[in-house]
Amino acid sequence: MKDALQARVFELMRDLGIPEKPDRNGLVHPLNPNRADKKPGSLIIWTDGDRCGGWKDYSSGDSGDIFGMIQFWARPRPAEKIDVYWWALEWLGWDRGRVRSLADDQADRERRERERRAEESRSKALEAARSRALFALWLGLPPITGTPAERYLVNVRGLPLDRLKHQPGALRWAERVEFADPETGEVVEWRHCMVSAMTHGQKVTGLHRTFLKPDGNGKAERRKAKTMIGSAAGAAIRLSPGPSGLSPTQAEKKGITGPLAIGEGIETSLPIAIARPDYRVWAAGSLSLMGLLEWPACASAVVLLRDNDWHSEAAQAAFDRVHAHWQAQAKGRPVVVVAPPPEVDDFNSWVMRGAA
Repeated sequence: MKDALQARVFELMRDLGIPEKPDRNGLVHPLNPNRADKKPGSLIIWTDGDRCGGWKDYSSGDSGDIFGMIQFWARPRPAEKIDVYWWALEWLGWDRGRVRSLADDQADRERRERERRAEESRSKALEAARSRALFALWLGLPPITGTPAERYLVNVRGLPLDRLKHQPGALRWAERVEFADPETGEVVEWRHCMVSAMTHGQKVTGLHRTFLKPDGNGKAERRKAKTMIGSAAGAAIRLSPGPSGLSPTQAEKKGITGPLAIGEGIETSLPIAIARPDYRVWAAGSLSLMGLLEWPACASAVVLLRDNDWHSEAAQAAFDRVHAHWQAQAKGRPVVVVAPPPEVDDFNSWVMRGAA
């Protein structure tokens, strides 16, 4: 059935109401029908090869194969996989009594396993290519010293960066750069943003972007002033190396350990780097990502930086999962949760009130 659907993918897309004109890479860029998508770009559908009919929305993370495409676009929307099966049978004009043999099933299983392995290999290669491209872009950017990014952190967020023994090398400034995505071929332009390296092990696997006003006098007026690109899971923005000044790998080789403080955002974690130079300090980028980091060998203890604006039950449950994640890795080492006074939202708000 999948082969039959893929052989008629353009006809299928027309019947589902999807514009079927592919670009030069064989990709179709429709709007996401299940959210308020204003313009194409983040969602793609493949129209050839083993992935024909497969789709992915890089903004929401949703994805699926050609059957998922039917379930995502067909109206009324099929509720269960069996409903997709009956829909596809009817669309293909096949009789419901069509019987498959054990040999057909075995051949399908073997084909799916080959496709899974090929897709896994392709995904790893694309992830490695994107990581190299992102690292090269970040490496070519200037440090934030003397840029609007530094003015934003110092003047707007009230952070005395001059008190840091080691300036945060992970933070750089992009006045205007272009990035070509190795997977989709899409070229996008970034303007006026603080670009922060997200490092996993010894590799920069993703970048965190904070879009600012051209003069650094606040965040840019856009729907999302902060975004991440690449692979952020398991990666962190390393703001302070602690008193040794060494990377985690170098510190491990020399047998040097010390406390590691982990927060959600750059602005809310930098106050700890300033106030506690004896700590190594990382920002995860989001609350959920705090729970995907691994305990590095250079950490003798972990200090979790808790914000006070996580008021909802869902946010509290998410932090509880983060706490449990680190306790499970502790093996007798301390895991401590610290928070600013209850009258402020986070450590940066506390600094701005004059606590530093």
